[in-house]
Amino acid sequence: MRRSKPLYFLYLAISFLAISLLLFIVFSRLIAYFKTADQVAGRFYALGQKAVNYRPVFQWDLDLAAGRQMEEQTLEKITDHYLSSYYYHNKLLAYGNKVGLKDHFTDRSRAKVLQAAADMSQEGQKTHSTTISHDLTLDFYSEDGTLVVFKDRVTSYFQLYQEDEFILSDYDTAQYDVMLLLEDNFWRVRHKIRSDILVEPGVKVKSPCIEVRGDQFVYDDKPFTSKGINYYPAKFPWDKFWVNFDLELLKKDFNIIRSAGFNTVRIFIPYEQFGGPDLNPTHLDNLERLLDTAQEYDLKVIVTLFDFFLGYQTENWTLADRHVEGITSRFKTHDAIFAWDVKNEPDLDFDTAGKNEVKEWLSFILKRIKGFDPNHLLTIGWSSPEFITELHEDVDYYSFHFYRDPTELVPYLEIDYDKPLLLEETGQHSYSAWFYPFRKTRKDQAQYLSEITGIIRTHNISYALWTLYDFKNIPDNVVGTLPWRKGIQENFGLIDKRNRRKKAFDLVKEFNLGYE
Repeated sequence: MRRSKPLYFLYLAISFLAISLLLFIVFSRLIAYFKTADQVAGRFYALGQKAVNYRPVFQWDLDLAAGRQMEEQTLEKITDHYLSSYYYHNKLLAYGNKVGLKDHFTDRSRAKVLQAAADMSQEGQKTHSTTISHDLTLDFYSEDGTLVVFKDRVTSYFQLYQEDEFILSDYDTAQYDVMLLLEDNFWRVRHKIRSDILVEPGVKVKSPCIEVRGDQFVYDDKPFTSKGINYYPAKFPWDKFWVNFDLELLKKDFNIIRSAGFNTVRIFIPYEQFGGPDLNPTHLDNLERLLDTAQEYDLKVIVTLFDFFLGYQTENWTLADRHVEGITSRFKTHDAIFAWDVKNEPDLDFDTAGKNEVKEWLSFILKRIKGFDPNHLLTIGWSSPEFITELHEDVDYYSFHFYRDPTELVPYLEIDYDKPLLLEETGQHSYSAWFYPFRKTRKDQAQYLSEITGIIRTHNISYALWTLYDFKNIPDNVVGTLPWRKGIQENFGLIDKRNRRKKAFDLVKEFNLGYE
């Protein structure tokens, strides 16, 4: 049916107007959004929302405060605005970003902050910094509710760069006398005066933990040699483990491990799966069950933290700090813990995250754990023996992984180390698919472990094999999707996919029972 021309043009005109109106509304809202973006960011804390990557710990002491009694809601607002001032100040020093300064500093103090940042920029300098903890003592709250004075014992960290080249870093604790003024509904920093303070080390409690004396491990005043195995259940490797935690299965596996002469298991705590800074209580309870079960079977546990973690940037450190505080402080007196391994193979992140950034983060976390848990040993599980003594001042013993030809291991063990050495991962796969040119048999696996254990015995070091079981399903995020890569990783176990013990199992058991 033919349409009349007037009706047709009317239809086009109405359609054009409707589309134009819709586009106008969309673009108006986009313009409004971008015009107010800075204002929104500048009021991030004022709206009661904390920056997602800034979570310093804080506590208030209100007992000796003079003046008006502090209201709970006001204290919460003061805390949010004060911590916000650090967040935006650190953004200024790192990136020259002035967003948020107007809301959190008075005119005079903001001018000083901006001038100091300008002086640094003029010299080609910048800092990446964060505060970690604040112990706050309220001194005075004015009767009119517009002025507050307090002391802040601050633990902070900064990295100094000159023309984008790292110069130095400092892990710092100081006290500040702080005055805040209430202006336009914002608690703004009026001034801060710094004074240095003496930092006291964490107090070690009396607990039967493994210790280090010279280049030896000691337990209950006797030399201790770790004979260990890296552990995941056969059906639930990597990120499947904690979401399928089975206490009865764990007891069965720990019984096998102990009967094979092992005295140590190494486990992994995935950062995101455990909740990051907001720890998952179910996973924490299951970790406690695992440690309790290990103690029942007379096994020590190396707990490897921050698995699948990549948040090395300074601005994210408070999130890692909340995570590690929650775990290590809870288990600081648990007898089953051998050590905290702060990160599995962090040297593999050097190229993507930057060697300096990774090392600075590791040093920071090691120091923080020692404060939360002064009782247990600390180490780093380097993927390569070339990094054995990196950060040697921060660790209690040296850990490394080795999967090369056994003869290449010997030179690293002939070095005179000042601390105990633990070969934390070693082993050989038995993957023999017809299309894979570098396939290995179970006989090859047994031969490799025979040579490795012989070297271990000769040099009298502690060790941990990879791993107890062959796995049927390796998650894609571990080694990718290529079948031969998955195949290799699935076949490192001493027990195969049909739950049959390989020749390597008996070989290692015999070694363990005769190795002291």
